[in-house]
Amino acid sequence: MSLSLQALTPENAHFCLQIEKFLENELLCNLHGKKLILACSAGVDSSALILFCRVMQSRWRIEPIAAHLDHRLRSESAEEAGAAADLCHWAGIPCFLGSSGVKRYAEARGLGIEEAGRRLRYRYLKGIRKKNAADLILTGHHLNDLAEDSLMRQMRGTGWPSLAGMKAWDHEQRLLRPFLLTPKAKLIRFVRSSGTTWQEDRSNQDLSFTRNRIRQLILPRFLEENPNYLECVAQLWRQAGSDADYWRQKLARLQRLEQNAGGWVLVPASALKRLQPAVRQRWYRDILNRLGPGQIRAASLFGLDRAWTQQSTGKTFQFPGHKTARIKAGGIVFQRQPLTVRNGQFDQK
Repeated sequence: MSLSLQALTPENAHFCLQIEKFLENELLCNLHGKKLILACSAGVDSSALILFCRVMQSRWRIEPIAAHLDHRLRSESAEEAGAAADLCHWAGIPCFLGSSGVKRYAEARGLGIEEAGRRLRYRYLKGIRKKNAADLILTGHHLNDLAEDSLMRQMRGTGWPSLAGMKAWDHEQRLLRPFLLTPKAKLIRFVRSSGTTWQEDRSNQDLSFTRNRIRQLILPRFLEENPNYLECVAQLWRQAGSDADYWRQKLARLQRLEQNAGGWVLVPASALKRLQPAVRQRWYRDILNRLGPGQIRAASLFGLDRAWTQQSTGKTFQFPGHKTARIKAGGIVFQRQPLTVRNGQFDQK
C-alpha cells in the first residue's frame, strides 16, 4: 500500500475519508496543521493509527510522533517494542520508546496491574506531548473496544449517559480516539492491505482479567444474538452525546447557583427544592465529575437524592476518586478529600 491518499484502493480511501468525516462532522475536530502524539503498541489498532496518520499527513499537514511504553511484564515485550519502532521507521514517523515499573507502581498504590498500566501509559503519553509541545494525543481505540467498555460500565452499575462508553474527544485531556466508531474488522483489513504485520498480545487471552472475559466470551455471544450489535453500540453512543450536549447547557445555568471555595462545592437547599429528581441527580454527577476522575454508579446518585429528600442531615456518601457528598441543612456539600501517605499506602484524610 502506498502511503498517500491518492494511491489507495477505493476501499482504503473510503476508510480514511469516513474517519475524516467522523472527526470533522461529528466531533467538530479539525486536525489540520496539528502536531500529534500517536499511542503506539505493536497491535493492529495502533498499527492502523500509524498508517492512517501517515496517509493523511500531506492532506492535513500534520506532524505525527509515535510513543510506545513497554511495561516489561512479558518476555516478548521487547520484541513488540522493536516491531513498533520498525513500523514507525517504515512509515517515516519518529517514535519515542519508554519503559515502566508497573508492578512496583501497582503495589504502592493498591491497584490492579491493568489499571496501573493504563495510568502509567497515559502519564507517559502526556509527558511526551508536553515535551514535544504537541497539540493532541491519539489512540487506536475502536468500536469493539467501545462495546467492551460499555458492557463493563453496565456491570459496574454506571449511570446514563456514561453507560454508553468512553469519549471520542476528551478536551481536558487533549485525547482523541479517531477510530472509536470503526469496527476492528475494518482496521484489520486496512493494515493487511499495507503488507505489514502486527503483534498479538498474548495477555489478551488471560481470562483472569474482566476485559478479556468480555472480549473473548461475552461480546461474541451478543454478536451471535445480534450481528448488528456493534451498530447498536454506536447509536447508543451517539444518543448519549446528544443528551450530554443538552444537559451541558442546562447544567451551565445551574453552576451559577453553586457556592465553592477551598476544594468544596455547596449546592444550596433553595436551589435543590425546586428541581425534579432527574435534574438534581444530573447536577450531582456534574459536580462529582468536575471534582476529579472516577466512574459514578447510578445507585449512589439515587441514594444521595433519597437522603436529601428525607433530610438525612449529616449523612455522608463516598464516591470513587476520594470524593464525598454530605447532607446539611443548607444543602449538599461536595468535596474531594486530600490524600496522605502512610506506610507506603495512600490514605484519605
